[in-house]
Amino acid sequence: MVSLGTKLTRLRKKKGYTQQEVADLLKISQPAYHKWETDLAKPAIENLLKLSEVYEIDLNELLEEVPTFNITNNDCSIQNIGNPNSNFYAESPELINGILKNQDAITSLLNAQNKLIETLIDKINK
Repeated sequence: MVSLGTKLTRLRKKKGYTQQEVADLLKISQPAYHKWETDLAKPAIENLLKLSEVYEIDLNELLEEVPTFNITNNDCSIQNIGNPNSNFYAESPELINGILKNQDAITSLLNAQNKLIETLIDKINK
């Protein structure tokens, strides 16, 4: 599962903010914010609401636990994609290309499997 700290780090980097800039927006210290990103501390509810405003994200989406996906192939290695329904986690062109290449490989495997099954059926029926 993707932790809150990981989400905060990703959201901050997506916005192009430093930890200090976010801390200033929230009117907290940078070390306090750093603890949230490293999962050493959890923000209070009022700070969670402020975070959702700063990052322009729904509070539920910020707090929901999302699975971690590891997608790899010869050309693409993407980890911790998170929520596949969220544009933040799924907008990577590398991810899309990796999925398409994996889909092609799966299709080829299924075609080979079908030919093998047809051959076995033919042998049984003779």
